[in-house]
Amino acid sequence: MRRALWVLAVLLSHWRRHRMQFATLLIGLIAATALWSGVQAINQQARSAYDRAAATFGGARTAMLAAPDAATFSQDLFVKLRRAGWPVSPVLEGRVQVNGRSVRLLGIEPVTMPADVGNAPRLGASDLSSFVAPPGQTLVARETLTDLQEQEGAAPPISSGAKLPPLRVLPQLVPGVLVVDIGVAQLLLNKPDQVSRLLIGKPKGKPAPLQSVVGDQLQRVEPTAETELERLTDSFHLNLTAFGLLSFFVGLFIVNSAVGLAFEQRLPMLRTLRACGASARLVNTVLVIELVALALVAGLIGLVCGYFIAAALLPDVAASLRGLYGAQIPGQLTLQPEWWLAGIGISIAGALVAAATS
Repeated sequence: MRRALWVLAVLLSHWRRHRMQFATLLIGLIAATALWSGVQAINQQARSAYDRAAATFGGARTAMLAAPDAATFSQDLFVKLRRAGWPVSPVLEGRVQVNGRSVRLLGIEPVTMPADVGNAPRLGASDLSSFVAPPGQTLVARETLTDLQEQEGAAPPISSGAKLPPLRVLPQLVPGVLVVDIGVAQLLLNKPDQVSRLLIGKPKGKPAPLQSVVGDQLQRVEPTAETELERLTDSFHLNLTAFGLLSFFVGLFIVNSAVGLAFEQRLPMLRTLRACGASARLVNTVLVIELVALALVAGLIGLVCGYFIAAALLPDVAASLRGLYGAQIPGQLTLQPEWWLAGIGISIAGALVAAATS
């Protein structure tokens, strides 16, 4: 261990004499990591929003029953299915205008809502009575409240003149969605006794066959792995990924040149170390440790820079996605631990690849 530390000290002395070369190496790694991780942060934020939107109180991530040739159907079918042992819950969906903005309105029945409807936000028992009892509540995300220029507790009117129940912020909810009790939604959308779909939970027993209960009026729709919005935006995110990858490779070219030059300049030093008794394995191991340590430091700095890049670009990217595809992306950046680990890993891997090819 002591010999390894002496070898490391000798190798690090090269950077003290060649500070510009050292700065070039770090700048290349920082730039590569920052641009790559920044793009990945934006992509991760967008895809997380798509997943949340798809799983909002069911949606494309949950098996459901829907009318094959109509947007809505009678809620009498819901009653028949419940009596036949089907664990279904009604949802009514539509769009309303609030303060000149078009938002998605979801009407749900929280009492029968299945517990396994994906990662959808759920109401606690203490909030249930406030949600269903008059005047009810309208659940919104904080971003939606800001877009509508309203305060929590307000009851803004929609374009038809009817008023929404008082607004209440639910942090887990996806932006651009208003959630109310299904009875309230039927009044606001002027669709009495109508539902858009029935979410299917896990049956406790064996329910009656679907056709024997409702005939051909409803059909089962299985959950999908990829939503229509995700398919539409695939090319957009592919272009972002390609830009990040190109920037990453440009940074690696800088690292490759800096490492190659440093190795050539340190050849006499390496020969001296070998002559002093340091084995080739020890010297190579310390060289790798030195490079990994530098990559770790540069990777951490690059991740911080990437976070600020993503935070600066996210509002414009969100506006582009909203204008092109109608996608609602939160303006506040939230990152998972996997993003940090992936950024460190890509920095170290990139440095090792650049060194191996130099």
